[in-house]
Amino acid sequence: MRCHIALLLCALATTTGAAPLTLVTNVDLQPLHAQVKRVSQALASLGVPLSDVESQQLEAAPALPPGKAVEQIQAIFDRHCLFGVNINPEMRVKVAAGEAEHVLDEQGWRVFLVKVANEAGTTSKLSASSPNAKKLHGSPAEEVANRWLDLAMFDSQPLNGTLSGLALEYRIIQLYSRDAGTREAKFSFDVGQGTQDLGGLEIKVAHSAQDWRQAKAALGREHGLGAGREAGDRLCQLVMEDG
Repeated sequence: MRCHIALLLCALATTTGAAPLTLVTNVDLQPLHAQVKRVSQALASLGVPLSDVESQQLEAAPALPPGKAVEQIQAIFDRHCLFGVNINPEMRVKVAAGEAEHVLDEQGWRVFLVKVANEAGTTSKLSASSPNAKKLHGSPAEEVANRWLDLAMFDSQPLNGTLSGLALEYRIIQLYSRDAGTREAKFSFDVGQGTQDLGGLEIKVAHSAQDWRQAKAALGREHGLGAGREAGDRLCQLVMEDG
């Protein structure tokens, strides 16, 4: 039986949990719409297509005023993002928790989106890494339990292998969990050596959505916070400040 694993994301650098990702407005509609259409095709090829309603909204977006269309595209795709990545003009990369349901499958792959706000206009390759996704072969025995994750950026057709240079685009990341139970993982993104955010993004993993809520409440109590979603966001802020 496949178990679902719920993820509680806490930022160590500049994020506050699963708050809405920043709306990007300075992007041309036509190339953005073309890029997200390719993302939609890629999602379908991976077995996780947009819903019929989302597909209809995507098709209808170009008929809207450009600003409204760009907002609608982000409303469609942001809800599927586990991560939001910002590349500033100095090519520094920061990562935030996205709006997607924070759930993985034990012994299975899940597909998520990454929202990329590309202020630098770079056309470099976006890479993701995690110390929890290092290769098991040759690992020290004490590291085996900690290396429970696998990840892959989807850079095949119909997507380009590198970023487009648009101020906004979406990329696809695939995550695999070997284990169930409570786990922690840390993620970082980069567009070349020395560009990644040193804080990264830390994830606490629970066995089920109920365990996720219980873990969130326990962490809130530990830090003198409440037990609701707001408390989880405040806790992420607390971890950020202490990190």
